[in-house]
Amino acid sequence: MTITGLVLQGGGALGAFELGAIECMLDGGILPDVVSGVSIGAINASVLCGHRNGDPKKSLQHLWQDLTTISLPFQPDAVNRNMSLFGCPGMYTVRRDIWNFMNWTNLYDTTPLKATLEKHIDFSKLTPQARKEGLAPRLILTATNVFTGKLEEFDSDEMTILPEHVRASGSLPPSFPATKAPAPPHTGGAEHLYWDGGLFDNTPLSRVIDALEESPDPDKRLYIVSLFPSAAVSEPENMQDVLSRMMTLAFSHKMATDVKRAKKTTEMIKLAMALDKLIDARPNDAELQMLKTSPGYKVLKQFGAPIKIVEIVNPSASGGADFSAAGIERRRESGYQLTAEKLEELEAA
Repeated sequence: MTITGLVLQGGGALGAFELGAIECMLDGGILPDVVSGVSIGAINASVLCGHRNGDPKKSLQHLWQDLTTISLPFQPDAVNRNMSLFGCPGMYTVRRDIWNFMNWTNLYDTTPLKATLEKHIDFSKLTPQARKEGLAPRLILTATNVFTGKLEEFDSDEMTILPEHVRASGSLPPSFPATKAPAPPHTGGAEHLYWDGGLFDNTPLSRVIDALEESPDPDKRLYIVSLFPSAAVSEPENMQDVLSRMMTLAFSHKMATDVKRAKKTTEMIKLAMALDKLIDARPNDAELQMLKTSPGYKVLKQFGAPIKIVEIVNPSASGGADFSAAGIERRRESGYQLTAEKLEELEAA
C-alpha cells in the first residue's frame, strides 16, 4: 500500500505552477492522502481536498479562472501582468475609504475570496467526521497568530476547516488584513487574528512528514512543490527584482533545511532496515541480537518505512503578482511538464 503526501507553498500567482503540478498528478492517478498548504497553496490544497463537483481537476481550473485578472487586447503585456494592482476579482479589491488612509493596516479587502472559496469548496468534507468516513484527503493549513507570533496548524483530522482558516493562511500583510478564525482545539479553540503562515514557514512540511512516518503503509511518498528556486536566472535589475530575490532566498533556504532533515531521517530508517537483515541473518550472534534492546534502535523502528521525497521546483520566482491569463497558463504548463518529468524519473528509479 502507498501513502502520499503533498506540500504546497505560498507565492501568489506562482500558485498556477501548483495547479499544473496537481493536474499532472491527478492525470497520473495520484490523489494525495495528506495535503498541507500555506497562502495560495492553502487555497489550492483546500479545493483539491474539498472540491464540490466530484472532479478536483475541474474545480481547480474553475478556481483559477475566477482568480484571473482582465487582460485588454491593445494593452502592453507589462500592463496586463500588473493589473492585479487594481484588484483580483476572485480574491481581493482595492480599498475605497481613502479618507481613512491614516488608520489603514492593509491595502486590499479580501471579502471576494470568501465567496470564491464557498463556490468551489464543500467545507462539510473538511471535518474530522468526514475524514473518518474517507470523504476527503487530510488537509493541513498553517497561519501565523498575530499576537503570539507562533505558527498554528488547522488540521481536518482534528477540527472543522472553515473559509476563515483558508483566508487566514493567505492574509499576507500589509497587502491583506489579518483574518479572525477559530484556533486549533489544543489551544482552546477561541477566535484569534491570523496573518499568512508563510511569514513563519512557507513550506509546511513537518506534520505531513509525521503523518507519513506514523503510517503502516510500506510505500511512503512526499511531493513538495517549491515555488521559489534557490538558483537565480539573472541578476536583479530593479527594486522589485531585489525584493523578489530576497524572498526567494529566505523561502528556499528554510525549505532546503526541512527537506535535508527529512532525508536524514530516511537514511536512518534505511540503516535500521539493513540492521534488521543482519540481525535476522545471524540469530546466534548474541551481540547483534542485543541491538534490538537498544534505545536508539527502538526509536528508529518507530519510523517504519523510508519516505521517498520528490521535489518539483518552479524554475522562476518572478511574476508573483501576475494573475493575467497568459501568465497563469504559462506557469500551469510549466508545472505540468516538470511534474510529468519527475514522475517518469520516479517510475524509472
